[in-house]
Amino acid sequence: MTEAHWLRIPELLRLPAQTYEWRVDTDLPDLATLTPVQGIVTATHRRTYLEVRAEVQTIITLCCDRCLQYYNHRLECKTTELIWLAETPTSQPEDDLVETLPANGHLDLADWLYQQLCLALPHPKYCDPNCGGILPPTPADAPIDHRWAALAQLQAALERSEPSP
Repeated sequence: MTEAHWLRIPELLRLPAQTYEWRVDTDLPDLATLTPVQGIVTATHRRTYLEVRAEVQTIITLCCDRCLQYYNHRLECKTTELIWLAETPTSQPEDDLVETLPANGHLDLADWLYQQLCLALPHPKYCDPNCGGILPPTPADAPIDHRWAALAQLQAALERSEPSP
């Protein structure tokens, strides 16, 4: 898991504009990056929900889905998520697509940021839009497997003995 950066939800109400701002310049242990994740994450209490925003970037090494070569990619994430605040467990919405937290609970901003960066990863991952993928070996490059030599001789003999149409 990522290093925790806990935000107690009730304490947001005591902050100016009920907003917490995290200037991010850190490595997330669960996300292998070449540079620290940098940017800003803000959480604003809106009475019945939290509005969490991120605008961050980093550089990550990915493996191309076509050619299997590694390449560096600038991962940028600019997102907003609304998180419903439930007073009691029974007041949570029944929609599985709605993220909820207890109104007197807390939010791990580092874990939230990690999830957002994972969602921002490109799919599929291509080192270049014109990547040709793994190229098959040319006949000159094809390795010779001597175990198949007898079969190749038999196949050649059969092709010579077939009558021509």
